[in-house]
Amino acid sequence: MKKALKDIKQRLLEERDLLIEKLKDNDLSVDDSETPDPVDLAVRNYSKNVMLAVSENESRQLALIDEALRRVEDDEYGFCQNCEKEITAKRLAAIPWARYCLNCQELVEQGLLDEEE
Repeated sequence: MKKALKDIKQRLLEERDLLIEKLKDNDLSVDDSETPDPVDLAVRNYSKNVMLAVSENESRQLALIDEALRRVEDDEYGFCQNCEKEITAKRLAAIPWARYCLNCQELVEQGLLDEEE
């Protein structure tokens, strides 16, 4: 079990590093040195909004990964944060930052269970 946790921790750290690199590479600045054509401005604004949405998703995933790393350190990793049952190894292999077992995740997605922030 210790080796499995070590492997999971390594995978989480690698995923975290990738996300941090992606977030650093997102340049959301706008070049206002010339007056852009209205169509160019609209395209730039649209692109910026898409990049912001992507950044928000990546930032949220980064927070989930950090939280999973804390659970590894606190010996709480692999257990549902709602029902406290063990999360299946198959689910953790697919989503190592999973907070809930499949049943509780379905409740979250249906709006029947409030996600802890």
